[in-house]
Amino acid sequence: QVLPKISAQLSLTRAGAVATSMGAAIAQEDEEDVADSLGGEPRCRFCGVPLSSASSHDGLCANLQRNGLLRTVAAAAAYGAVDRADFAPEDFDAYADAALPLGAGAQLSAPHVHARALDLLAERLDSDPGPRAVRALDLGAGSGCMSAMLGRLLHSRGTVLAVEHINELADQARQNIAKQHGDLLMRDGPLELRCGDGLDMANQFEHAGAFDLVHCGAAFAQAEPWFVALLRPGGRAVVPLGPTDAPQWLCTVDKMQDGSVQTQRHIRVLYVPVISAAAQRARGERWDEVVQRCVENSRGLDDEVAQ
Repeated sequence: QVLPKISAQLSLTRAGAVATSMGAAIAQEDEEDVADSLGGEPRCRFCGVPLSSASSHDGLCANLQRNGLLRTVAAAAAYGAVDRADFAPEDFDAYADAALPLGAGAQLSAPHVHARALDLLAERLDSDPGPRAVRALDLGAGSGCMSAMLGRLLHSRGTVLAVEHINELADQARQNIAKQHGDLLMRDGPLELRCGDGLDMANQFEHAGAFDLVHCGAAFAQAEPWFVALLRPGGRAVVPLGPTDAPQWLCTVDKMQDGSVQTQRHIRVLYVPVISAAAQRARGERWDEVVQRCVENSRGLDDEVAQ
């Protein structure tokens, strides 16, 4: 099974390693350097936004709104309805603004990254409030957190297909969603969660031009034609674009009504690449090497963020 795997950012560990936006586990003093250069407030060393860490989900949501990550009413409501603690692994702080490890080379994205991605999708939803049912795709469900938020975002307006290629992650995602959002997964609910090969969608006719919104949390070097082909005219994808194990950009890819494509950069991130399930597991077994490579490839970002 070969799904473009998503939700992959390095974690903030109890030992104090900083990891945001996949974040290559940067030492605590590096985060402090970024904070000092930007006025003393802790910030993501990749995109420079203030970190929104809190002691509760409500506090996290309030901080994300204050910091400009949840700008639309719809995104704020959907994010607020899905408690991150239901999706975070045990023994980690669910409300720290950092990515958390899920195992098998996967991660739960940092809150500010999820929030920005959700907001960008909601922005397009708000711009097209027509009566037609909306279809959304979450490529790489991971913990199920973004899938649940998309389900709440669409509510009665459409459906969400979530795809995950790691068996145990798909099972865990289903359990996580069922804790508070079992209605989404019911037969007449808006959310369908599959364990399968996301790359197969490139060859499945029924998925061509099928989706209004697509979330992808693994990085492409560029927007692949098969990926763009999933969008309906007027649709939007939110996807990281850039090199492997080096700083990338969280981008919107908009398919215009005439079929042309417009890509816009938003915030700096660092995600794992689109790879097979086997390759993802292999990366997970060499995680220390991956971390070190990301650290080396992200040197110099502090100066860029400070500008």
